[in-house]
Amino acid sequence: MKSCGVVAEYNPFHNGHRFQLQQAREQSGADVMVVSMSGNFTQRGEPAIYDKWLRARMALENGADLVLEQSVLGSVQASDFFAKANVRLLHQMNCNAISFGAENGTTSEFSELAEKLVASANQIDQHFQSSRNDGSTYAAQMAEAIEATIGKTAIRMNEPNNQLALSYLKENLLYSKPMQPVVIQRKGAGHNDQSGDTSKQASGTYLRTLLLNQEYANLGLWVPDASRLMQEKAVSWDTWWPYLKYQIVLKTPDQLREIYQMEEGIEFRLKKNILEAETFTTFIESVKSKRWSWVRLQRLCVYILLGITREEAVMYFKENQPVRILGFTAKGRAYLKQIKNDETTFVTNMNKFTAGKLAIEIRSDAIYTFGHGEEQNFRRSPIIIP
Repeated sequence: MKSCGVVAEYNPFHNGHRFQLQQAREQSGADVMVVSMSGNFTQRGEPAIYDKWLRARMALENGADLVLEQSVLGSVQASDFFAKANVRLLHQMNCNAISFGAENGTTSEFSELAEKLVASANQIDQHFQSSRNDGSTYAAQMAEAIEATIGKTAIRMNEPNNQLALSYLKENLLYSKPMQPVVIQRKGAGHNDQSGDTSKQASGTYLRTLLLNQEYANLGLWVPDASRLMQEKAVSWDTWWPYLKYQIVLKTPDQLREIYQMEEGIEFRLKKNILEAETFTTFIESVKSKRWSWVRLQRLCVYILLGITREEAVMYFKENQPVRILGFTAKGRAYLKQIKNDETTFVTNMNKFTAGKLAIEIRSDAIYTFGHGEEQNFRRSPIIIP
């Protein structure tokens, strides 16, 4: 069976995601669509609006055949490390192709550019570091570093989705048998578009705003099962704000410095501003600076909330991780049987043995339940779609 991998968060799952799965299957000629999906915490440093089980089910009902959980240390990362973790997982699953959305550009243009970026990686990094944190976004800074090194490109480098796509391709090229890239042109609103234009697919950011505010009037235009989402509890950082505040107040600066990505003395600024802030939003606003963007701070707050240390992050990337299976269709089940091997540990049900291998996930999901309520690991079995 031929397989095509997709990296996703589905936060929440919407019609644009369904379109991508359909197009990826068609363009890659895949029999099976394999999804590496962020668990209960997402790439930009936010708790997922709905838990991993609901999001996995919606994906399986709308084009995915096998949904795997990407761990919190693989999910809550800047683009290159996010790509490293997800490409690794798709290679563990023996995927023949990898598909991703992009704002512009063809598969061949992306592939050619990725090869140039790999060849010029040192020069690009030197330029990026020399101008880092000049007040512009990461995407804009990286676009400027690339253009200064290799010249203008057909790919719009200031688009976050394009940069993420290139991160996947650069990581993919490091393997002896790279997956075939399949670029899907994104349709609809941009990532942070808040317009709510009913003539096109709404952005995930806009949909989260609607769901958190319980504004459901046009929801059915953009998501495949609006009634289900309306019945579920939508959550945001506000739910975990008291727990984050407690952690920062409780820990000493020395203890905070043990947290992953705690750098440049930011722990002192966090402790200085935490008591005066009334909400998570006002706290981030008070700490944010040219060197510390909103998203970078959000990721750091996830690490603090979950108690993730530098040592844990180093160990995570040193070796392949167990593969947590969230659900599958009949095709997905057949594919799992096809690729089963002694090198990869597949986790379907949590027990004492598997819990030891997924200790960070269990701890993180336990904290997620402070706001969501439902057990996330024990007594949970993979979703099966006939």
